[in-house]
Amino acid sequence: MQYDQPYSASELKGSLANNPTLLSSTTAAAISTLLALDTAESVSVASWDGVSAPVSPEGTTPALVSATIAGAAGQNVAVAIPAELSTAQAFVFDSDANLVVSFNTPAPVATFAALAEGDVSASATTDSTPDIIVTTDAGDDTLIFTGDRNVYVDGREGNDTIITAAGNDTIYGGAGNNVILSGAGNDEIFLAGTADVVDAGEGYDVVHLGGSRQDYDFTVGNNFNVNLTGTQTASITHAEFLSFDNNESVALVDSEAEAAALRLFQGLLGRDADKDGAQLWAAQAEAGVSTTAIAQEFLNSSEYTVVSNEAFVESLYTQILQRDTTNIDEAGVQSWLNTLAAGGTRTDVVSAIATSQEAISNDQSNGSYVQGLYQSALGRGAEADGLNNWVSQLVNGASRTEVAATILNSAEAGQKINSDFIDSLYTNALGRSATEDAASKAGWIDFIAQGHTLADVAIAIVGSEEATNTIDNVIVIHGQV
Repeated sequence: MQYDQPYSASELKGSLANNPTLLSSTTAAAISTLLALDTAESVSVASWDGVSAPVSPEGTTPALVSATIAGAAGQNVAVAIPAELSTAQAFVFDSDANLVVSFNTPAPVATFAALAEGDVSASATTDSTPDIIVTTDAGDDTLIFTGDRNVYVDGREGNDTIITAAGNDTIYGGAGNNVILSGAGNDEIFLAGTADVVDAGEGYDVVHLGGSRQDYDFTVGNNFNVNLTGTQTASITHAEFLSFDNNESVALVDSEAEAAALRLFQGLLGRDADKDGAQLWAAQAEAGVSTTAIAQEFLNSSEYTVVSNEAFVESLYTQILQRDTTNIDEAGVQSWLNTLAAGGTRTDVVSAIATSQEAISNDQSNGSYVQGLYQSALGRGAEADGLNNWVSQLVNGASRTEVAATILNSAEAGQKINSDFIDSLYTNALGRSATEDAASKAGWIDFIAQGHTLADVAIAIVGSEEATNTIDNVIVIHGQV
C-alpha cells in the first residue's frame, strides 16, 4: 500500500477484497462500507509497526491503519495506540505474536422500533453500524475496548480474548478457543471456534453458531447460562437469542411467561422465532401483557392470515380448476392472497376463480362445482341430498357465487376452520396429528362452540406440558439459585 499520499478509494476497496489471508470477505465489506469506499475519492491510510511513529499522508487524518507488528508466535506484545491514530476507523493487524491492544471508544444511542399493526416480527432500529473495525491475525490476541461506540471485531485465527463495552457490537470470534465478554449494548456474536466462552452482558444479545439446532445438545446452567455441545462447543451466558443455519433459532428467556409467548411462533406460525419478534414479544410478556392477548395478536397478524388463506386458495386450484398439486402457480396464489389481504372475502375469490376463463374452459358441471366447494370449504365430499339441492338451485337460476357464499358462510364451514386450526396446533406444537386423538380434538371443537376463542385454545395447547417438551426452540434459563 502507499502511505505518502491518500489512497484511491476504488483501489483500496479492491485491495481489501483481494487479501483473504488478512481479511474475511465479510470484514472487507464492512470496512468498505464504514469508509464509504463506493463514493469517496480517496482515503488516508497509515502504516504502523506498533513502535515507531505512524506513516501517513502529510496533513491528513488516517482512516485506516495497516499495522504490521513484529513478534514470534507465542510472544506477548503490548501495543499502545498513539494519539495520532485515536480517530482511525479501521485497524488491520498483521502479526504472529500475541497482541494486547486497548482502544478507548467514546458513543451513540440505540432505539427499538414499535410493532407495526398486523406484524409479529418487529423491525430493529437499533443502531449497530460500527464506528470502529478491528481485525487481528494468527496470535492469541487480547483486544479491550472501553467507551460506548459500536465496535466490530474480527478475531480471525488464534485463541483470542475480546472485551467490549457499551456499544452495539459485532464480534467474530474466529477459529480457536475464544473468550468473548461483551458489554451493555445489543451485541451480535459469531462463533466459529472449537470451544468458546461467551458472556454477552446486558442488552439483547444474539449468538450465531454454525450448523443446525439439531446438531447440538443444550445444558442449562443456573446463572443465565447455557452450554452447547455438538458442531461447536460453547458456554454462553447472558445471551437472549441463538441463531443457527437455515433460519433456525433458539430463544433464551428467563421466565415461563416469556417462554409461553415465544412458543406461539412455533405453535401458531409453525416456525422458529425471529430475533426482532422474539425481542419484542418477550419484552411484552415481561411487561405483564397476558399470553392470551399476545396469542390474539399472532392470530390477527398478516403472517398467520396468509398461512390460513394459502391452504384455502390452493384447494380452489385443485378442486375448482382441477389442477394437480404440482401445477399450482405461486404467482396466481399470491395474487389471491393479496386480494384477501386487501379486504376481499373468500366468496369473492371463489367467484372469481369459478368464473375464470380456465374454469369455463374446463366445462365443469354444476355437480363437480358443488363437490369442489364442499372439499374446499367443508373438507368432505357432498352427500347426495346436499348435492342434489345445490345443483337444483343452480339449474333454477342461482349463481355459482350465491351458492359459494351460502356454503362458505355455513356453520359447518366455520367448524371446518376450527378443525383445521386445531390440526395445525397439534402438528406445530405437539408434533403429531390430531386424527390420532379424535376425542381430544372433538373436545377442543366443543370448547370453541361454547364461546371460547381461538386464542384460548392456542394457549391451552401450546402451553401444555406436552408442547413444552416438544417445542425445542425456546429455552428457559435462570439466574443464580
